[in-house]
Amino acid sequence: MPLLKTNIAPIPWILIFITVAILCIGTIFSINFTIDPFGNRNWIVEKKYKPIIHERSEKYNTVFHQNNIQKYDCVILGSSRVMSIVPSSDISTKECYNFGVHVANNPEKLFILQEWLKHAPLKTVYLGNELYNVHTQTRPNHLNPHGFINASEGNYLSPSTLLISFKTFVNYWKHQPQSYFEEDGSINHYLDEQAIKSGTFDHSYQHFKEISKEAVDANFIQNPFIYETKALQPLKQIKKLCDQHHIKLYPFITPTFYEAQVEMHSNPLLATASQKFRDDLIEIFGKVYDFDLNASENRSPSNFYDPVHYRPVIGNLIINKIHHNGNYGSLLTSHKRQNSFYER
Repeated sequence: MPLLKTNIAPIPWILIFITVAILCIGTIFSINFTIDPFGNRNWIVEKKYKPIIHERSEKYNTVFHQNNIQKYDCVILGSSRVMSIVPSSDISTKECYNFGVHVANNPEKLFILQEWLKHAPLKTVYLGNELYNVHTQTRPNHLNPHGFINASEGNYLSPSTLLISFKTFVNYWKHQPQSYFEEDGSINHYLDEQAIKSGTFDHSYQHFKEISKEAVDANFIQNPFIYETKALQPLKQIKKLCDQHHIKLYPFITPTFYEAQVEMHSNPLLATASQKFRDDLIEIFGKVYDFDLNASENRSPSNFYDPVHYRPVIGNLIINKIHHNGNYGSLLTSHKRQNSFYER
């Protein structure tokens, strides 16, 4: 009678699989945790080599998932046009986090405020505004909360985080610094600042005049501007929330380079829309700080990276005006409206 064959469980293979899996997971975690591509640990790679990949979720994770919210009682809301306001530069804003994100619209600003108030109180909100926020062609009423909440930042077991870790290390290995967020959320345009210091950045007036025309043409002419009044509703809700929670609110209009202002006001439709935008903001908030005006600071290319993104020196002047009544900018109220660009 033949012997029966017995099935012996391949225990060694299972152990090998488990061992390999543990080693892979451990390697991914170790690399991500050590390089920390979205964080502030500089064990191997300095912050200046860590690229901005998902700015919305990166900042959301920094504030809400890393328990940093306890450090702040103040927030700056707006698009990339507020990112160069450096909270640590003034005693009035040293407890502030700059939550500016690229092309942030009004629903996103409201969303950030609502999320913040779910976790902690606020004393102060700075709210950046620009006409682009009511441009129909830019989906000004669209909100995607997943862009803030569902991402891999802070997940050191994530393969996608591992890819960013490798990219970060390559930047470090090749000595290629990036634009990056400081601990307080403000942006550091490292390469641009280095080019400015070395004299290789084109700060000529003619260049800025040309790119100002190109910017206005691309954003408002080729992509025809239509004023979307519904995009103002989130601002009304922000005002209501701040009143309910006794939060000091400072709404302001972000500055642009003078030649961009000239291009806007040389177009009758855009000139009318710009004035309506100011009037609407005044109606909502009662008073608004306006920095998008004919001022000597806005005529100097050296104060800007491009027609709509200013350097920290302008950010400092914005805070100085709001808290110390500086000379830069103007405070608009229902009793003081600016009706002529050329008379400012």
